[in-house]
Amino acid sequence: MSLPPLRERREDILLLINHFLKILNKKLNKEIAALSMDVQKIFMNYSWPGNVRELEHALEHSCILCHQNVITIDDLPPTFKESTGTKTSSIKDLREEKSRVIIRALEQSAWNKTGAARLLGMSRRTLYRKMKDYKIGTQENNYKI
Repeated sequence: MSLPPLRERREDILLLINHFLKILNKKLNKEIAALSMDVQKIFMNYSWPGNVRELEHALEHSCILCHQNVITIDDLPPTFKESTGTKTSSIKDLREEKSRVIIRALEQSAWNKTGAARLLGMSRRTLYRKMKDYKIGTQENNYKI
């Protein structure tokens, strides 16, 4: 039995979003209730080449960045912002966005690198490398080590 791609099952997208939000709220100790209407439209119109796994990762990224109970366009990964016309204007902006995601994951895990790496879906070694690349945890950035 072959399951059709998510882009051919658009009616499942909102169900999957609700399912993943419940899981991510517990995992991240958040109380995110919904996605804004703009974000819902973006998700419904997106082609989902990465299928369900891409949806889950996009929601996780958004949940990490979200500081209220509704995910907005500002919380979306850069790929989705580009599709809305709110493009990240430069490489520097993209680096800052990635840096903020890492910092928020570190804050969410009380600066436990293993926990932050797990939240970000990467190895601890990769997290350390990215922290070094983005100068997170250095005196230069004044972030906690």
